[in-house]
Amino acid sequence: MALSPNERELWLTDYYASTFPAAGRCLVAGLSPVVFLVPWPPMHVLVTGGSGYIGQGLVRSLAARSDVTAITNVDIREPTDTIAKVRFVPRSVTEDLDDLFTSDPPVAVAVHLAWTVDPLRDSRRQTEICLGGTKRFLDGCAAAGTGKLLFASSGTAYGAHPDHAVPVAEDEPLKPRWHMQYSREKQQAEAMVADHGREHPNVITQIARPCVVGGPHVDNFIFRSLRKPLVARPAGYDPEVQLVHEDDCAAALAAILATDLAGAFNIAADGCLRLSELYRRTGVRAPALPSWLLKSLATTLWHLRLHGLNESPPGFVDFLKHPWLMSNRRLKEEVGFRFRYDAEATLETYLAARAA
Repeated sequence: MALSPNERELWLTDYYASTFPAAGRCLVAGLSPVVFLVPWPPMHVLVTGGSGYIGQGLVRSLAARSDVTAITNVDIREPTDTIAKVRFVPRSVTEDLDDLFTSDPPVAVAVHLAWTVDPLRDSRRQTEICLGGTKRFLDGCAAAGTGKLLFASSGTAYGAHPDHAVPVAEDEPLKPRWHMQYSREKQQAEAMVADHGREHPNVITQIARPCVVGGPHVDNFIFRSLRKPLVARPAGYDPEVQLVHEDDCAAALAAILATDLAGAFNIAADGCLRLSELYRRTGVRAPALPSWLLKSLATTLWHLRLHGLNESPPGFVDFLKHPWLMSNRRLKEEVGFRFRYDAEATLETYLAARAA
């Protein structure tokens, strides 16, 4: 049974009003009435990493659904909100998760958000969290017979490559070069998720690939670099950069989950900003250095652990030269999603929060 356009619009308006109160009831979170949502049966949903700014937005939207009976949030951080239906389990994804998946009732839908966004100096520990955590998540799905899973990958999984199509569609192969540990392991984790899908063909397997996420609550090594008085940029390059607002990213994940569409989905808002414009608007001085010198400098600062001067791994230099520009056609046309914020508005919300 499908929801009528009127029922669907009411549900979406309620969803945005409850999940993002500042949006107001006049804003419909952007699923066009052309695509109908099939209501889920009563279910237990598990989310890893549900205490982050994106995770909490997604958890709130899931809790607002009458057909979601229980939500398990697995995270090492306690969430800032207490939400009915949500059970917080303080546990790392480096630990076994099977008991959480196979509890009564078993997990019907699972979302894997837990990841290390800021690069760790201990690369083995980072791999254990990211790839080891993905394996434990998939093992739990298999143990419980979970029928739908969503993995939050990243647009960086496409690689920093000069030969990308513009824009990059979801069916473009993920490039083996060039990568930092974060993007390489996102790509490897996608391969693990794809293998799980082939071994369990009845499972609806979904992968989300957000571009750079921005907004008032974002605090990672990329946005912290925009608060430094001086950074270096690669000479001869001024690429366009896509942004997606943190609220839109959470809403897009909820919208993807609300369908039975399988496969990958790019999450990138409309519009772009030049790298030089980002530096200018945030007040960062960014002298240009030859790429070889910039990478050598980044490598030295990384190994010396001089966080005040540089938090970015050396491989990030390639993403300053050849970022990916992703198509959002599938998210808009097949899922029916509509963004509240474009790239410009996303930057404005970040700047406003920083100035407050």
